[in-house]
Amino acid sequence: MNSSPAALAADRPESLIGPDDPPAYSRLNAGGRARALLLADHASNAIPAAMNHLGLGEVPLQRHIAYDIGSRWLTERLAERLDAPALLHGYSRLLIDPNRKLDDPTSVCVISDGVVVPGNRDLTPEDEALRAASFYHPYHDAVAAEIERMTDADQVPAIISMHSFTSRLRGAIRPWHIGILWGNDGRMAVPLIDALRRDPALSVGDNQPYSGRDMHGNTIETHAMPRGLPNVLIEVRQDLIETRKEAIAWADRMADPLLEILSHPSLFHEVVA
Repeated sequence: MNSSPAALAADRPESLIGPDDPPAYSRLNAGGRARALLLADHASNAIPAAMNHLGLGEVPLQRHIAYDIGSRWLTERLAERLDAPALLHGYSRLLIDPNRKLDDPTSVCVISDGVVVPGNRDLTPEDEALRAASFYHPYHDAVAAEIERMTDADQVPAIISMHSFTSRLRGAIRPWHIGILWGNDGRMAVPLIDALRRDPALSVGDNQPYSGRDMHGNTIETHAMPRGLPNVLIEVRQDLIETRKEAIAWADRMADPLLEILSHPSLFHEVVA
């Protein structure tokens, strides 16, 4: 048996995604006319069949550690209501997190919210590079290409990043119904917060449960900020969108304020450093 480094490298697959596995990302409403692009980094809990659930079994993959529960339904409905294109990541964040930089220690977690992930132990740099080639780069390449396509068509987009958050983390209760995250660019976040807070029944987090100013995200920082694109990251609490019906209701609640924000031409002419 030839076990030389060259032979072992030749035996490595170019992708961990098998022929019967879902694609690295999916596209919705490709012909959408809105000047907006919806992104869902954590829309799926899929693991390639050959990777044996990363040694976890099925139950942990239904938890928030594997994906943002309800975010796919939110994104699908908002793509319809806004008439906007959307890109949804196709695999679990446990494989490699598309909303982290590749050199971030949490890019591939060995422990997530107290759960040990056996399949993430003792990965070599080559293993991590293969994960990135399989699950990370195809998605981010698609996001960059979609922004370029829309820009070339004089449809420069606002970036709307859709997420959900668990109601309890490490014993701490998170009371917000929805969180709006933003950094220095408040063009979308500030009017959206104001609109949502008109409903006295809603607890709306301004940079809660995370802060857009100090979180270790990646997607908006990579694709929106360098281009000066209007952007916002929306987090909805997961226990409020555990069913498709609930998620659709929440998407409808956000749709009118977002349509109003997107209707203002000044949104795309302001300069944000």
